[in-house]
Amino acid sequence: MDERKVTIINEIEYWKQHKLLPEHYCNFLLALYTEGEDAKASKEQDKASLFPNMVERFQLLLLCLSLPFSFIVIYFTEFHVNLQLVILILLLIHSASLAIYYKDKRPAYFHPAFITSLFMLLMLSISVTNVWFSQPIATAMVITSNFLFWMIAGYKLKSKYIIVIGALGSIFVFLYYFLWN
Repeated sequence: MDERKVTIINEIEYWKQHKLLPEHYCNFLLALYTEGEDAKASKEQDKASLFPNMVERFQLLLLCLSLPFSFIVIYFTEFHVNLQLVILILLLIHSASLAIYYKDKRPAYFHPAFITSLFMLLMLSISVTNVWFSQPIATAMVITSNFLFWMIAGYKLKSKYIIVIGALGSIFVFLYYFLWN
């Protein structure tokens, strides 16, 4: 191969390694410029890239199971309140760290992690409010402030559905606690 092709191939491999282009584009360009010489190496790399996908899917599965698990811990167990709060904090840290990790890498995984983080924060703040205060108005204020935070976060992330959910939640809390009680 001439020096020019080697330079282009090295550049495409750099793009593939640093995910500057989708992997299938890089594989196509590599096959085009190497004239099929490196097809065996690219198949081995595809098999090696399967493992991170499995890890990501497992993390997403754990993330999806964390909400039902948190409901079970809070409402259907007789754990001490401090243990329930610690479990909620750990689940919140897990979902928030996944949201931060996937924010730029995988937007499809970011949104479920972010929504789970918001729900975990809501459940944690309600639990803390119920432990410290026994007044329903305090719980209503905490829930409303959480939904206002959702609206702000939705505005910052340019996610209309989060803004709508936050607004609807705030309206329902206001109607329930201030008009129907």
